[in-house]
Amino acid sequence: MSDFGRGNQHRLVHTLCFIVLLALSACSNGPTSTFEELGADGNTKGFGRRFSQDPEENEFVFGVGDEVLLEVIEEPRLSGKFVIRNDGIMSFGWVGEVTGAGLTPMQLRKKLEGRLAMYLKQPEVTVGVGRVQSKQFYVAANDIRFGGVILKSMPYEGDVVLFDVFVKMGAPSSLLDDETHLKIIRGDPRKPQVFTVNVRDIYEKGLTGGNIQIRADDIIYVPPTWIGHVNSIMAGVSIPFQSLFNITRTVVSMDYTVRILTGDTSYNRGIVF
Repeated sequence: MSDFGRGNQHRLVHTLCFIVLLALSACSNGPTSTFEELGADGNTKGFGRRFSQDPEENEFVFGVGDEVLLEVIEEPRLSGKFVIRNDGIMSFGWVGEVTGAGLTPMQLRKKLEGRLAMYLKQPEVTVGVGRVQSKQFYVAANDIRFGGVILKSMPYEGDVVLFDVFVKMGAPSSLLDDETHLKIIRGDPRKPQVFTVNVRDIYEKGLTGGNIQIRADDIIYVPPTWIGHVNSIMAGVSIPFQSLFNITRTVVSMDYTVRILTGDTSYNRGIVF
């Protein structure tokens, strides 16, 4: 190989190394702010929702967008479906505006009966849960195509166990580690909880001790196999080169199109990707 060819090869290697270093440096955005540094903006309870559930309470709690089913025994005209607005309030007949977000059905029933006592003698209210929009949980799994992690939101329907989630995910055995461990991460600003469950014990042995109830805002992490780890690393390294290839391909294709439209037949068709 001539000195000129070796020089071009070295320049290409240096350019590719620079692109990789540039991509890696872009991944760092500085140190994470501590809880103390966040001050008054820091979340102090649960997952950080405005109308959050008491962590010691397992009963359903209404949130923004949820539908409340009300039946007033003494006054059927007040019965019906009511939706909690973005400010956590719902409009309810004679009573007017009532804050429903953050309350359990029992708490909301007592509040409504207290308000209706101004108009009715011994009011009796039944509170049900209609369509739920405020609750979800999350699944995190490695992306075998491009590296990194895929995050997906799933609707929380009230009675969900870990195996339900595993099945809804399509049981991605190719992404799981050798012992099929899943992590259930229950976020908290100071003391998050992390449970590790071997799902294979459930579907092979019937050992359901780890088939725990999933709560709203839980994060379920699916660790990859060692092959998945290698694939993620390789995919992450190759992304800058894929982008460079796509840009080059687009530029060459556009140039080829312009030459054809202008009648330039001297274009070398052999270099079109």
